Amino acid sequence: MLQPLTDTLSCDSALLHQFRSDEAYDYVRELQAPDLGWWDWSMSKIERFLSELFSIHGNSDFRIVIYIIIALAFVALVVFLLYRCRFKLFGRTGSVTNEEDEEDNIYGVDFDAIYAKAMAQKDYYKAVRIVYLRMLRWLSDNNKIMWQLYKTPTQYTREFLSVDFQRMTTAFMRVRYGNYQSSEELVRLMIDLESKIKKGGTA
Repeated sequence: MLQPLTDTLSCDSALLHQFRSDEAYDYVRELQAPDLGWWDWSMSKIERFLSELFSIHGNSDFRIVIYIIIALAFVALVVFLLYRCRFKLFGRTGSVTNEEDEEDNIYGVDFDAIYAKAMAQKDYYKAVRIVYLRMLRWLSDNNKIMWQLYKTPTQYTREFLSVDFQRMTTAFMRVRYGNYQSSEELVRLMIDLESKIKKGGTA
């Protein structure tokens, strides 16, 4: 009759606990993905890419490269914005080459030539605009208003208190912003109000 086998293996609980407590034997941790946030994950990917590209070693070298890239990107953004806004920043000295910039600039503009062309083409919308801009230029040159790119027509009416200028501004704003239909009669009204203001009309 067969005798039951005896288990000769014994487990040293103290030694097993020692192995489990030793981080060198924590293989499960190596298999788990690190708990990184979006920023840390992105930075690690960038760090690995730059390290392979430029043979960067160490966190200090990596951070220096990152700061240089950020600085260059910021400078590029500033240069781009300055380039896009060059007409507005240097409107007083340059000539206007784009008709869309006429309303933003009262300097370097041949008002009479543009007005004559608009009337010849029966473009009364543009004629109303150019007469009003010509009026702003005259008021600015005669220290009646302080012209600035960011100001609105309403602000100028507060600087130069005139009933005729108020009427002129209202007509301009209706045409420019209120989709009011311009006409030859309205252009002639603008011309008449401009003439009265220059002669020292109704205040």
